[in-house]
This record gives sequence, structure tokens and C-alpha cells, in this order.
Amino acid sequence: MNEIKEKVKADYLKGLKYKVICEKYDLSINTLKSWIKRYKWSDEKKKGAHKNKRGAPLNNKNAIGNKGGAPPKNKNAEKHGFFSKYLPDETLEIIQEIEQKNPIDILWENIQIQYAAIIRAQKIMYVRDKEDITKHLKKEKDGDIFTEKEWEFQYAWDKQANFLRAQSRAMSELRSMIKRYEEMLKSDLATEEQKLRIQKLKAEIDKVKDKDDDKTIEIVIKRRGEDI
Repeated sequence: MNEIKEKVKADYLKGLKYKVICEKYDLSINTLKSWIKRYKWSDEKKKGAHKNKRGAPLNNKNAIGNKGGAPPKNKNAEKHGFFSKYLPDETLEIIQEIEQKNPIDILWENIQIQYAAIIRAQKIMYVRDKEDITKHLKKEKDGDIFTEKEWEFQYAWDKQANFLRAQSRAMSELRSMIKRYEEMLKSDLATEEQKLRIQKLKAEIDKVKDKDDDKTIEIVIKRRGEDI
């Protein structure tokens, strides 16, 4: 195992992508991340980048007016030099993983997150009936004789109206992302899996929509004194 770790470390320090290293040594991405963090390989990688000073060849015109090459601690030789100067290691690792992703897959993940948020909102913002009132303590002030309390009430119609507005905006954004996704599928680079996944999602959305359409609302109007 130590021999494998040394080889993995050497490839990591060379700048090989996580996916390439994991496939080469049959490792999971979590194991690789764990080793990088535990043995502080990212610190060694940064130090190695600092030592890698590159200058223009002798008599090269690019060296005219340049007194000694790049400034001290310059990170131009580092692939993510600008980011590594300001961002933590975990963020840099995420950037490396994103580089390996297809733009279509990145958009798909955002579609999934948006759709999951819409489904979750159905549970969080559920309004039981017209008597569903939420009472919230807004402010409390202790006095010498009594305590002053200010309450905020949210009535069923207010909660339902807020939910419908939020749901409408979320669905509009979801439709927009699905439209962009379908446009990207026209590319020759799109795989069959990427095409099928959007069809499945649209079918699920239609099911949710059909369930909502099946719910009928009955409005009864009666005059005073009349029994229904």
C-alpha cells in the first residue's frame, strides 16, 4: 500500500487530474482526497510550484527589460495559480473536479437541485386548510411590571399566496434550465444517457402536475338562513 501511495503522490504532484489518478490505481475519489488532506500533499505541491522558476531562453527578446524574470512568489507556473493564492485547498479540489465535468452534466446537476428544492417546498410550505394560522413571537421586552410581546400572524391565505409566488418563480427557472439543456443535447457530444435522463424528469414533472390538476375546489354560496 505504501508503494501505491508513493506512486499516487508522485502523479498528484505532477498535476495529473483526480479522475486519471483514480482510474490508474483503482481508487475512489474520496480515498484520494483523504490522502491529500492527511499527508498534506497539497502543501508540497504548492512548495514545488514556488521552486519551479521559469525564465525566457538566453538572448530571448521577451527578456528585454525584465530584471530577473517573474516577481518573487509568482504563481504563473501553477495551473490554478491565481485561485490558489486566495482560495482554500478544498475549494481548489472542487475546481479540479469541475474541470473534468461535461457542461451538459453540470447543467443537469443544477436542474436536479432546482427540482429537489421544488419538491421539498411542497412539504415545508404546506397549508392544511383555511384555519391554518402560524403565530410567531416577533419581539419581547421585559418591563418592571409586565412583559411586552409583539406577535406576527401568518394566515392561511397569506401563506398560500407566498407559496404560489415562490413556486411559480422556481418552476419558471426550472423550465428555463430544461430548455437550455435540450438545446445543448442537439450537440454531437451529447450522449444517449444525457438525452434519456431529461425525458424521465419531464415525465415525473407531468405526474406531479397531473396530481395537482386532479384536485378540484368546490365553492358553495348560500344565503343567510339557508341550509345546504
